[in-house]
Amino acid sequence: MIMFQFGIRKKITYGFYLLLIITVSSAVLTYVIVKRVEGQVAFGEVVEDFFNTTLEARRFEKNYFLYHQDKDFQENQHYWLKARDIFENNSVALKLIVPSADIQQLANVITAYNENMGQFHKLKQQIEQKDESGANSSIPPHTLEHLEEQVRSTGKELTEFGEKTRTIVKQKVKTLLKTTQNILLASMACLFVAAVAIAAFLGSRVVSSLKMLEGYTKIISQGDFVEITVGKGEHEVRSLLTAFNRMTKELQTRQHQLVQSEKLAALGTLLSGVAHELNNPLSNISTSAQILGEELEDEDMEFKRNLISQIVTQSDKARDIVKTLLEFSRIKEFKKETLLLKKLVDETILLVRGHTPHDVSIAEEIPEDLTILADKQRVQQVLLNLIKNAIDAMQGDGHIWISASDTGSFSSYNGVEILIEDDGPGIETEHVKKIFDPFFTTKDVGKGSGLGLFIVHDIIEWHGGNITVDSRPGLGTTFIIWLPGTQQEC
Repeated sequence: MIMFQFGIRKKITYGFYLLLIITVSSAVLTYVIVKRVEGQVAFGEVVEDFFNTTLEARRFEKNYFLYHQDKDFQENQHYWLKARDIFENNSVALKLIVPSADIQQLANVITAYNENMGQFHKLKQQIEQKDESGANSSIPPHTLEHLEEQVRSTGKELTEFGEKTRTIVKQKVKTLLKTTQNILLASMACLFVAAVAIAAFLGSRVVSSLKMLEGYTKIISQGDFVEITVGKGEHEVRSLLTAFNRMTKELQTRQHQLVQSEKLAALGTLLSGVAHELNNPLSNISTSAQILGEELEDEDMEFKRNLISQIVTQSDKARDIVKTLLEFSRIKEFKKETLLLKKLVDETILLVRGHTPHDVSIAEEIPEDLTILADKQRVQQVLLNLIKNAIDAMQGDGHIWISASDTGSFSSYNGVEILIEDDGPGIETEHVKKIFDPFFTTKDVGKGSGLGLFIVHDIIEWHGGNITVDSRPGLGTTFIIWLPGTQQEC
């Protein structure tokens, strides 16, 4: 349980140490065994040399028994001395693989072989000398035969020992190599299992946290600034989630500030037009009030009622303008509600009417009962920005068409498509892909911040919709907005 309380950094460190220990242990074991194999191979060469030397001694032994030449005896003695030296120089190593009793027996056999061979040679020389002198030899023939049999017997024991020892050494080398192979396979298996276990253990926690962040990122990208619950777990993950929450709050604050600043910039542009728009009903109210004051003594009540009706109508008109302006400028939390699209467009046009040149006409074709599920203030900001851009682009002469329609229903899915078209100069082809980028503008310095369409794009995405543009230079521009309908969950 303690290990699960460690942070990711410590878990990675301990996991690395575990893999390192397994790797080093397997390397050390392999090195030790390889050194033993190396020693066995070197000793095997000694045994092989002993075996070959005994074979050479026996070959000259056989030649000597056949041809009785002194040189064969001398060669036999030479190889016997060599075999004895090999045995004596490596007796300690031999004891590691051959029982001590066998070692002692071999020493006796080597001595006996040489003694028997020497006696045979000596007796042979004596017989040959007497034969040359014509004297009869007193040495019985069976004595030479017995010595020859003894030499052959001890020689056979020497070669059998060499062959047996060589076989033992080869078997040990094979065993060591097999052990090395098993250690390497076991080490690879342990490393694989440990690596997979560590990766799965860390990955399940890290990846799950990243997946959770990815899901929240998608939600936030749609404008829903939710806060992640920071539960128990590794402190690195908790720190990451806490930092993500701080970033989300900061992003939400900055985004509201950005939207509000762009809204205030639009308000600054509209104020002169709104003031002009307010001037008309206020002027009518003032005129009607003056006439009514002059005609107080007049008995024509119908005329007075008409004047009072005009005052009330123009007051309501001025009130609606101010109300719309105040609603647009007020800071509100993002909140979706069911809205009549035509009413919302009418209120937006009311805000820009005073800013619209006389030669620019705005027409709309929107069903009276068409509704959307949206934040009123922010969608109004979208419409306002797009209409203002169209007015500015036409430079005092042109037409703007605003239309909307239901895109159709597919089970619980439906939406509304809004078109805002103008017959202005259009947008250059190389600029079309950039118009929704922040701070991109084709207006002169001081006449645009480059944030209007960027905010428009963001607001539409907050609502789960999308916006595209179709423009042909010299023929006009069409902005196409898709917003969820009242049955679509955003």
